[in-house]
Amino acid sequence: MAWQTTLRRIFGLGERAGAAPAVQEQISIAAMGTSALTQEDWYWGPLPRGTEEDTLWRRLSDTWLERDTDPATFLEILNHCYEAYTANPLAFTIVETITNFTLGRGVLVSAANRRVQRVLETFWRDADNHMETRIYALCTELSVYGEQFVRFFVNPIDGRVKIAQVDPSTIDEIVCDPENVEKPLRFHQRPVGTDAAFARSTGDPAGAGFPGTVAGATSAGFPGTVAGATSLSETEGRWFEAGSEVVQFAINKVSNARRGRSDLATLLPWLRRYKDWLTDRVRLNKYKTAFLWDVTLQGADAKTIDRKRMEYAIPLEPGTIVIHNESERWAAVKPEINASDVEADGRALRLMIAAGCGLPEHYLADGGNANRATAAEMNLPTLLKFERRQQVMEHLLRVVLDRVIVEAKRAGTLAAGMDESYTITFPELKVADHLVLAQATSMMVNALATAKEQRWVSDETAMRLLFQFAGEEVDLHAEREKVRAM
Repeated sequence: MAWQTTLRRIFGLGERAGAAPAVQEQISIAAMGTSALTQEDWYWGPLPRGTEEDTLWRRLSDTWLERDTDPATFLEILNHCYEAYTANPLAFTIVETITNFTLGRGVLVSAANRRVQRVLETFWRDADNHMETRIYALCTELSVYGEQFVRFFVNPIDGRVKIAQVDPSTIDEIVCDPENVEKPLRFHQRPVGTDAAFARSTGDPAGAGFPGTVAGATSAGFPGTVAGATSLSETEGRWFEAGSEVVQFAINKVSNARRGRSDLATLLPWLRRYKDWLTDRVRLNKYKTAFLWDVTLQGADAKTIDRKRMEYAIPLEPGTIVIHNESERWAAVKPEINASDVEADGRALRLMIAAGCGLPEHYLADGGNANRATAAEMNLPTLLKFERRQQVMEHLLRVVLDRVIVEAKRAGTLAAGMDESYTITFPELKVADHLVLAQATSMMVNALATAKEQRWVSDETAMRLLFQFAGEEVDLHAEREKVRAM
């Protein structure tokens, strides 16, 4: 450990005379081997940042301000999240539960102006947009991938807008404003192998109609391209301008990160461990019922043993009657697995997964450990999580719908100065007992009326208390003006 002594001398960490030597845990990655490393170690442990020898040294280039993983690791995590969603029932349940609570039976978009409402309905019901079902795909894939890239296609004649979802795994680079990392400028999509076929089928061999390509350019004029390629987008990908062509929506990210993170990213190791635990339980239960015959031949030589082995080369069927003399002894041997009750281990794994995804345990097909009162109390943090996801989806829909209104005004479909306001209504998450609420409201109204007669409260205070009790945010001054106008 001479290198540690050298570093102590450099940084002034020498031990005082007579002082007890400091005890420090040393973990050697090389000694552990790859089998001892967990999945978290590969993604967030010492390996992505170097070996143990590099832990006390400062980097020449400062990359700690960038909180994104390297592109290869990011793509690997993305693929694992998608695999977990498609192959792991627990991961599928987590994602679908978030989508079901966030969107319920759908959302309602209502505009104050009829013409604006007609434009929004045309976009919403477009056969290519199919927003009635696409909103569920947007919410689901936002949870699986941690981000969504929405691409806009605008008809310059009538201003109609069509959208398409871009696979986040194909976006390999995001260029942000040097002064503001939260403002993306361009998105780069790596070559996916479909541009060439589409360009040739539409009679556009030069790729003049595709962003990021050069009109009239062929592969012969660009070194390093594949023979027969028709545009640069086939070999170098394409760039999309942020805002006008593609918009990014990300969740579970910090301010100085460019990419979002899936809801399943932190759960991947525990989902795999729980699946392995269940698989082992199935194997143990299967092996408990297995047995074999142990045949003992008394006083037999090697030739007799070989002959008997050939006689029973094919295992006996269940229920077979075996007749032998006293020189043979048959005994059924069962495996002594002695597997103890490991229900607590399985529940500990499920609790870890439930804590990571923010869902109560009874949401994950285990309602035996909670009664109705406990389940109702456990729902509050989860409902707040779903409300936050509703806010994210509302922001996503507003960005898209605002673009629809802007393009309609640019094409002349909507007049300038028109009321463009609209509301997006999501399903109510807090399902209350309407009978109890109605009775409580009646009592509240009577109490406020009595207080008003006794001159204890004003009309404005009574209205504020009533709406506050109902959980509604209402502009009291505007509401009183409406009452006077009745």
